[in-house]
Amino acid sequence: MISTHQISQQKTMIEDLYKLVQEAPDSEQKTSAIAYCEGCIAACDLGAKVLASQSKTAKKEEKPKRKRTTKKKEEPIIEEVAEDDDLDDLL
Repeated sequence: MISTHQISQQKTMIEDLYKLVQEAPDSEQKTSAIAYCEGCIAACDLGAKVLASQSKTAKKEEKPKRKRTTKKKEEPIIEEVAEDDDLDDLL
């Protein structure tokens, strides 16, 4: 995925290219190149805004609401069973 930093770098390079194209002699190619650069610069601005918006949304979603709960330790259930007295059988 593209980052805001990468978009910023692209925009800077396109702006430099735009300045060079403006120095070219007037022609249909120059007009097309200028329009293309302007479109790319606008796309970089919009892309950066979208990424900023998405990161704000993601940060809000990353913060889970924590509920403190205390777990009670369950004690084992011990059933008392009457033992048969087998000693009587031995006598």
